[in-house]
Amino acid sequence: MNQRISLILNGVLAVAVIGLYVLHFKGQKGTNEVSATDTTKTQEAQINLDSLPTIISDNGAIAFIDFEQLTSKYKFYKDGVAALENDFKRKEAELMKKQQVLEENFARYQQLAQSLTPEVREKREKDLMEEEQRLLQLRDRLGKELTDKEANFNKEFLTKIDTYLKTLSKEKNYSYVFTYVKGGPATIVYAKDSLNISTQVINSLNEQYKKK
Repeated sequence: MNQRISLILNGVLAVAVIGLYVLHFKGQKGTNEVSATDTTKTQEAQINLDSLPTIISDNGAIAFIDFEQLTSKYKFYKDGVAALENDFKRKEAELMKKQQVLEENFARYQQLAQSLTPEVREKREKDLMEEEQRLLQLRDRLGKELTDKEANFNKEFLTKIDTYLKTLSKEKNYSYVFTYVKGGPATIVYAKDSLNISTQVINSLNEQYKKK
């Protein structure tokens, strides 16, 4: 019993690591990273480019957005992150308060355990285990709430950027727009639809595969 409670008390605040990865804007769905590895893989595929249909389009400029400036000056992003941080602090405080209650109840049980009858000890241990379980359930629920809010915030943020860039790119004739962080990889946040060769590449690869 002692070991079970101790393990929970040591690990119950694991939710603290959930919640703020949005500040780094990592691993968003719907984006593509450009790297030397991608180029190598493309070359290794040995696609017969002559078999691809020609895409006719008026290709425009390539532009980039300084992501650090965007996240430090775009009010929607700043307000959204602040709201997530405040929500995280509230949930952390709620969890810590209930953890403290469990610690106090466990300490009280330890002090009285020797003087209790086996039946009473069994009931008190059962109560503590149930309290422990409720704390775990609370941790999981709060963690899921934080994760869901982060996902919704990221989705709304990307939608706003995408909607604006589509309009801007029509006016300025951009083919691609990247986000850029010095020392880090670039990430495509806008690409002109006419430059999408996915169907042609897939068809060509399938044709090559049939010939094996």
